Amino acid sequence: MTSCSTETNAIIANLNKTFYKEVEDVIYKVFPRKITELDKLAKDDMFCITREIEVKKASRASIIWSPLPNSDAPPPAKRRRNSDAVENGNEVSDHKRTIIRVKHNAVVDEMISIIHPEIREASEYFGKIKMWIQLQIPKIEDGNNFGVSIQEDTISEVGGYFEYLRNAFDECARYHGNRGKVATKVMKYPEVEDYAQYMCEIDCKQFQLARILTNELKMIYSCVYDILNKNSEKIKQPRSQTSINLY
Repeated sequence: MTSCSTETNAIIANLNKTFYKEVEDVIYKVFPRKITELDKLAKDDMFCITREIEVKKASRASIIWSPLPNSDAPPPAKRRRNSDAVENGNEVSDHKRTIIRVKHNAVVDEMISIIHPEIREASEYFGKIKMWIQLQIPKIEDGNNFGVSIQEDTISEVGGYFEYLRNAFDECARYHGNRGKVATKVMKYPEVEDYAQYMCEIDCKQFQLARILTNELKMIYSCVYDILNKNSEKIKQPRSQTSINLY
């Protein structure tokens, strides 16, 4: 039983050692690269605030109308007067145009396709970092717990960023659902211009969110890197060797 336990502990210790190395490579190699890449991306013309004009144009262009009636066709013999051809007491022409399709906003979708994977990647890194710190918390003992409190505070800080990014990831996914609901109203009530304008506002909001997330993601990487770099010694060895020898 003892030898089995010793063998199991050795396997787990080896796995942890590999995991520690992987996380430290992420912190000291990947993070600086991601900060540089995101800084460059945030300054790219694609994420320039003036592109909001393009977003609005793309929103209007996403509404596809039915073709105009053939001008060479003979006029109808008479207008229909049944309930289907009357709206608000006014007769409606047989050639009333309809919206046959609402496409996605190409500008916004392009930005989401870039920032969405970045959020997912960062969330994965921060989840690993939380586990990395958690695995290095020593057993509970009386006294000399200052280093442990630093570990717990760091987990809380990284966890806060992790939750923020998870919500941001969900918000990007909700955009399509919210826009789709409004798009159905646009198709059903093409004469109500406010629905088309509302859809345009949703596109503009998502455009601004993508811009903000690009900058914030860069700052989050920078903050987490700074916290871990400054507290590296206490995170890896929360209790001093002298104090450990006293127990």
